[in-house]
Amino acid sequence: MFGLVSAACTVAASAHIRRAKSEVFTVWNEAAFTGGRWGGEHRKSGFVAWKSLDERPGDGSYRAVVAHLNRQIEGAKRSVTRTQKHIVKPPLVIIVSLLSGSIACFAQDSPTSTSPLYREALSEFTNMKTTLYQHKTEVDRVAGSYKYDCVEFVSYALRQVAPISWESIVRARGLAKGRVPSPSSFQKFFVSLWETPQAGWEAVRSVKDLQPGDVVSWDYKTERATGHAVVVASLPKQTSEDSWEVQVYDSTSTPHGGDSRPTDARAQVYDVTGRRSGLGTGTMAFTADPATGALTGYRWTTKGKAILCPIGAGRPKE
Repeated sequence: MFGLVSAACTVAASAHIRRAKSEVFTVWNEAAFTGGRWGGEHRKSGFVAWKSLDERPGDGSYRAVVAHLNRQIEGAKRSVTRTQKHIVKPPLVIIVSLLSGSIACFAQDSPTSTSPLYREALSEFTNMKTTLYQHKTEVDRVAGSYKYDCVEFVSYALRQVAPISWESIVRARGLAKGRVPSPSSFQKFFVSLWETPQAGWEAVRSVKDLQPGDVVSWDYKTERATGHAVVVASLPKQTSEDSWEVQVYDSTSTPHGGDSRPTDARAQVYDVTGRRSGLGTGTMAFTADPATGALTGYRWTTKGKAILCPIGAGRPKE
């Protein structure tokens, strides 16, 4: 689909435009990990990706590529009947040929996006039919229902695909049966990895070393929260001496930049905030020491206020 169906690539789409643009975001993530020179441009409810054969084109031609792909998405939606309710099955990469100006699709595994935790987060987000932010884990994979808060999302995903990593946290943090780490507990565990290695984990010492599937958690108390935890969904992009943008998967009712939740009908309204909530994806930023690259804090949105706080990152490895 996306206007270019061929024997090599058949992309079927759902009847809802919002779902399609969520799928484009998935495509953007996959393309970002293929290596080489690549770029992405944020649209309100999705991302478009391309890989240059030489170098990034001028702004005018790049905007034209984005607009062209969005027009193809709109056309594809109109051509699908109610009985053709298929979704794009990741991994998928959209390759933009700068020589011909055409767009071609190739189903392929991305060589550097094989993190089991990233794949689990991506699978939950792609396949869910309803989601809600709440302080109790209630998941029905068959029904596509995912209800949890930030640390419960991370903990649930770890239990599914990284049991050794999960057991290491349970032992190190002394968790009782049925309990999950708080954001502060996750943060302390990740910092401890620098000096005390744990089975199933690798310490992430610098913001520039973040990879899809890494977990970042911080301790910062507000009226309604005690911190937060996210699963990294893209390679970090440096935007200033001490700030790096990154896409994340998380469960929240407070949207990041370019967040999927406000326009995603699958995201139920959290009664405390009155906003759509649960599992989604968006763009935020992490601050870091310019000299060492060590994480120092975060920006909830890329233009938001920098919050300096205890923060740490870890990479689950099975």
